[in-house]
Amino acid sequence: MKKCWLLAALLPLLLLGCGAEETLETVADEIIQPVMAQPRQITVDLPDNAVAPVLESDSEQVYLCEDYELIIETLSSGDLNATVQSICGYDTEDLTIMQTQQGDAKRYDFVWASAGEKGERLGRAVILDDGSYHYCMSVLRDAEDTEKTQIVWRNVFNSFALL
Repeated sequence: MKKCWLLAALLPLLLLGCGAEETLETVADEIIQPVMAQPRQITVDLPDNAVAPVLESDSEQVYLCEDYELIIETLSSGDLNATVQSICGYDTEDLTIMQTQQGDAKRYDFVWASAGEKGERLGRAVILDDGSYHYCMSVLRDAEDTEKTQIVWRNVFNSFALL
């Protein structure tokens, strides 16, 4: 009986030496961010009555004239819905968006209507997506007399391209 007690007392001591030694590894705190491509240059033939930008930054130019506002901006690519919302306030599922291919970029064209302080406003936008950036051009104008400038705006939107 004494041998059983002695074995019972020594058994936990023997088992303690059998456990696997725990190894800890650390992960470096440095996170390497992928380098994004530099934004490409945009080319567009502005209408003759367009004045120099009234607001300008590295990623946005705003042109104001008596009957329209034209905005050209560059945003990070990835979330098309967020880009469309920033342009017009609508979700992509609330608009009819035409997707085509322009060179190596996807092209998205859409229109919308909104109520303004002076009445109905019409908007038209194009987004070029090269996989890194959304290059956007949008025009917002009064809904009256849109026929007289339809040809001018068609030429402006057709000229919008990446270099």
